Amino acid sequence: MTHQPEGGRRILVIDGHPDAGSFSDALARAYVEGARSGGHDVRLLRLREMRFEPVLHGGFTHPQPLEPALVEAQQAIRWCQHLVIVTPCWWWSVPALLKGFIDRVFLPGFGVVYLDRFPYLRKLLKGRSARVIYTQNSPQLLALFAREDLFWRFMRRGFLRHCGFRPARRTVLAGMKNAGPRQRDLWLMRVRRLGAQGQ
Repeated sequence: MTHQPEGGRRILVIDGHPDAGSFSDALARAYVEGARSGGHDVRLLRLREMRFEPVLHGGFTHPQPLEPALVEAQQAIRWCQHLVIVTPCWWWSVPALLKGFIDRVFLPGFGVVYLDRFPYLRKLLKGRSARVIYTQNSPQLLALFAREDLFWRFMRRGFLRHCGFRPARRTVLAGMKNAGPRQRDLWLMRVRRLGAQGQ
């Protein structure tokens, strides 16, 4: 059993970017550094380093055996009290690697159970909070008004709250394309503080 530091939280950080050396990579490392300095027990999963098939073949009708890396990921998710996902926003959604991870890991029987009667759903991951830290090139006003905040609507309502994570919060770093070194440093400091606070 992993020892939880006094006053700290058990935090799982998932780096969903497919490339090493990305700004998402730097953000994930900053969060982990901050969380450890704050006395939290932290684990980091880099999806690009995990061996698994990201395609859910057969949907939910034909069970697909989980690779060892995904079994370990499920154990880490059950272990955590707070889940942090770091990812870019591409096409108003997540990279294919992260979407495949969600499809393969948060299956019926792990993330949810579907029922024949009201309320039709049992959320299996209650008691955990979540935060999504994501970058996007567009200004946030465009995401809100022209794109109906599609990314966050999926991540919060269609995924995290669907499985029982509450509260599910976000840190959106908008205007990434035009962000210079000073802005990026400020973002890294902000994320490091979130880690230290266990938020």
